[in-house]
This record gives sequence, structure tokens and C-alpha cells, in this order.
Amino acid sequence: MTARPTPGALESAWYDDLVALLSSVKEMQRSHQQRLDVHRDADGVVREGEYAAYEDVRYETAVEAADALDSLAARLELVLTAVPTRAFTIALRSPGHQEGARSTLFVVSGTHLDDAYRSLLHLPGYRRWLEEFDIVGATDGSGTYLPAESHPGMRSPGSYIDLRAEQAPAHSARTPHHASLPPGPPATGPGRLR
Repeated sequence: MTARPTPGALESAWYDDLVALLSSVKEMQRSHQQRLDVHRDADGVVREGEYAAYEDVRYETAVEAADALDSLAARLELVLTAVPTRAFTIALRSPGHQEGARSTLFVVSGTHLDDAYRSLLHLPGYRRWLEEFDIVGATDGSGTYLPAESHPGMRSPGSYIDLRAEQAPAHSARTPHHASLPPGPPATGPGRLR
């Protein structure tokens, strides 16, 4: 059984991951409500003649939520059983920085900023990024580490490239009690009559 973290350890080690997970769940919930609201009036009642379309959307969002639940459970297990580290945003000078391109942000786990940067250098996703932009051997400074723009934590999802899942095998090797969830069965729905 995994020991419960102290409040201070939870705040420093898992807080960023849990906030990001909650944020993605809330975004999916908001999106589902918007899709359902198209078929409801201001009082939340399904409009006459839109029951079939409403039920189709309910089914689609339920399948999407079920699929997301498998990923969420696996990610929560990883967060709570992994070696206590926290998320760090590592900024690198992007191709086109001379023309004003923003830095590329990667999120990786580490015990401190330098540890996270060193971890980034060994991840396949980072290597693919280097190859994609032909940064290996670049003479214009592309791919240069920007410690002043790097920091603990992360921004809102979608503003960075999250490579923490690629670190999972390394973390699980250091965590003997880690057991990942098996993938769930494919989502199939019962036949529906209209």
C-alpha cells in the first residue's frame, strides 16, 4: 500500500499534476454541456422534436467520458505512485526565434529545474522535435535552453508539449509498487432505436 503523502509533500510533488488533470476534466465537462445545451431551452428542458439528437449527443459524450476515465485513472495512478517529483516547464529557443517566434515549452518531471532539463534531453519526444526542425547541429542557437523562461509548474494545457508520459517507464523502474492499469475494452454501444 502506498503511504499517504503529507500535505506539504502533496503540494510540492503532485499538486501541479492534479491541477492539470482537474482542468482537463472540467474542460471536457464544459464541452459536453455546451453540446447538450444546443438541444435544450433556457430552463434546461429538451426542446420538442430534438429528443433523438439530444440522446445521440448524450451517447457520444458518455463514450468520450468513459474513454477519458480510463486515461484519467491511469494518469492518477502514475501521479500518486511515482517517485515524488513535480512538473517543470522547460523553455527552449524555437526555430524562427530571430523573427520573433515564441519559445517552445516542454513539461517534464524532476526534483528540480536542472534535473528536469537533463531528463528532457533523453526523451524520444524531444529528439523527434529536434529532428522535425532539423535543430541537431543548428548554428542559429535554435533549441537553446532558456533557464530564465523555465519554471516549476505549468501553464494551461495546450500551451506546452507534455512529455511526462514518456518518463513513466523510468519512474516505474524506481517505484517497485507501481502497477499500471490495463487498457479498458473498446467503447461499443448498444444498438439504439429511434
